[in-house]
Amino acid sequence: MQGIEYIYELCEALPRSGPGDNVSTAKAYAAIPAKVETPLILDIGCGQGMQTIELAKISRGKIIAVDNHQGFLDLLLEQAKSEGLEDNVVPQNMSMQQMNFRNEVFDIIWSEGALYNMGFENGLRRCYQLLKPGGSLALTELVYLAAEPPAPVVDYFQHEYPDIADVASKIKQIEKAGFSMIDHFTLPESSWLDNYYGPMEQQLPRLNDKYQDNKLALSVFADFQAEVDLYRQYSQYFGYEFLIMHKD
Repeated sequence: MQGIEYIYELCEALPRSGPGDNVSTAKAYAAIPAKVETPLILDIGCGQGMQTIELAKISRGKIIAVDNHQGFLDLLLEQAKSEGLEDNVVPQNMSMQQMNFRNEVFDIIWSEGALYNMGFENGLRRCYQLLKPGGSLALTELVYLAAEPPAPVVDYFQHEYPDIADVASKIKQIEKAGFSMIDHFTLPESSWLDNYYGPMEQQLPRLNDKYQDNKLALSVFADFQAEVDLYRQYSQYFGYEFLIMHKD
């Protein structure tokens, strides 16, 4: 991907690479019924690992944290060590499309803002294969929150994420994949602003100045600012839904 190095440089300076917060992570984890005492958890597309650390704290299980950018995994491991959780967190540099784990090995699979990279339905099928019978999957997925979003929102996502749909449509896809829904809830606006867009807007002036003669870098950062601006204007029409489901 052209300009990926500038995306990574920006995201490495942020608490997370997408919307989310520890309260929402804990709420989703609490919704999972009949959890084993020390679960084996797969965190797909862990990024810097804010949610990985939170999961390690509340589950006391073992978390295999998968991402294909070593810089994120280094940040995660550093944080895990500082929290005394290095025995609970196992970072693995691996593409989610090439995960080679045995089938039916994980008690819980987690993916905040990342599973869409596999294609939502493909990601559901792969997670179903990797989960033990009785296991649970929790993920966040971009959705429309209103029946008729305005044209600027529709036009933006037709280019950026054409698989976006409303919550009911996502639940139908989940059930088609063989899962039973446990619970779902919409992330609050603070999930977008406190840990993602707010910190991003603090970093963008520095990076624009650093790369003031680099057209590619400036275009990457301009795209991020346009994303922030879209959310600030139209946040009532789209958001992330936390979807928690069970494999029977």
